[in-house]
Amino acid sequence: MFKLKKFNVVMVIVMVVASLLPLSVNAQEETIKIGILQTVEHEALDAVLKGFKETIEQSSLKGRVKWDVQNASGDMANLQSMSEKLARDNDILFAIATPAAQALATVETKKPIFIAAVTDPIEAGLAKSLEQPGRNVTGTSDMAPIEEQVALLTRNFPNVKKVGIIYNSSEINSVVLAELATKALKAAGLAVESGTVTSTNDIAQVLTPLVEKVDAMFMVTDNTIDSSIALVGDIVKSAKIPMIGSSEPVVKANGLATLSNSYKDYGVQTAEMLIKMVEGNLNPAEMPIELANKLELVVNDAFAKAIGVNPASIK
Repeated sequence: MFKLKKFNVVMVIVMVVASLLPLSVNAQEETIKIGILQTVEHEALDAVLKGFKETIEQSSLKGRVKWDVQNASGDMANLQSMSEKLARDNDILFAIATPAAQALATVETKKPIFIAAVTDPIEAGLAKSLEQPGRNVTGTSDMAPIEEQVALLTRNFPNVKKVGIIYNSSEINSVVLAELATKALKAAGLAVESGTVTSTNDIAQVLTPLVEKVDAMFMVTDNTIDSSIALVGDIVKSAKIPMIGSSEPVVKANGLATLSNSYKDYGVQTAEMLIKMVEGNLNPAEMPIELANKLELVVNDAFAKAIGVNPASIK
């Protein structure tokens, strides 16, 4: 009788454990819906997306993620409608560039939002500080090394006296960078001539006369300008002047030189933060927003030769 009772108790324990086991496995394999909103299509932001997706698909989350990727094509109305749908349908959100981040943060205040290619998260109203974001937003900032890029310009082109800057005056990240660049260029003893646009339609009209007034162009990271880098680079090349700054993929596409973190690396870095949050059950509000973890000199040989500069001479 005792053996029978003991056998029954063991069977009950086995059945209970067996009934719980599938739930544990299912919890580990539960699908994670990640919604991605990209502001516009161009080399830098595409590289962010590539690095982000590849990193997650090669991680412990492999096979668990369902993707929902939307590109607003630079249309603010699209950003609004897409952000609402993404926030409604997904568990975690990823915003590529400042306008997308602002749109998602406006409609979603609880679900985790990761950001990349956002220059100044604080000025954009996305975080209280880089160290303690204080809300549901974290990720990486692509704040450019402005002073180092200005030094790159003056070191390689000491005869430059006046520098041109072109940017979209309606993008807060561009305004912040343009102000920082102007201050740094003037501190280096250079005069600055600025031109502003509000859409890609304005670029040729603003840039064509601008390059005739300056000895070099200093480029800040700007979604509108970067998305039209084929046109921008060709106009600058036709004036036979150097174009320093912006990001690695933009310079590789049609610029002269820059010091930049790889934008694919920004995607990788942000994805690693998301993985850490999921695995460690962390709170985005307490996850510091990270800056670039490495900088590299990028030189476009074809652009250099087109303006009569030896690419090997750029250091």
